[in-house]
Amino acid sequence: MSDRRAQPRYDVIGTLWGVLELREAARLRNVSATGVLLDSPVPMALDSEQTIRLAVDGQAVAVDARVRHVHPQTDDSLERRYVIGLEFIDPPLSVLQSIEQLNASVSLDAT
Repeated sequence: MSDRRAQPRYDVIGTLWGVLELREAARLRNVSATGVLLDSPVPMALDSEQTIRLAVDGQAVAVDARVRHVHPQTDDSLERRYVIGLEFIDPPLSVLQSIEQLNASVSLDAT
């Protein structure tokens, strides 16, 4: 049998870094100045760094975060979902200001 690949194949010796980008919508359960809790159809690797996109004043803002916990969601649904806690890594000032305004408005609504 001959190899039917159109391009040559190379063996990699040692570590080779790569990037895999998957875009999947997740529901935001809660947010604070230190991170977010998401409801996602896809799990994330524990302690991995992820880039999430948050809408701030109608604009998508990329925020780097580290996955701190991942738990399968337990419900009667047939669709598998995960509750994921992410800790922000140096979030942009616009995100922090938006979260602060959100918390202030929630505090006013509670009184």
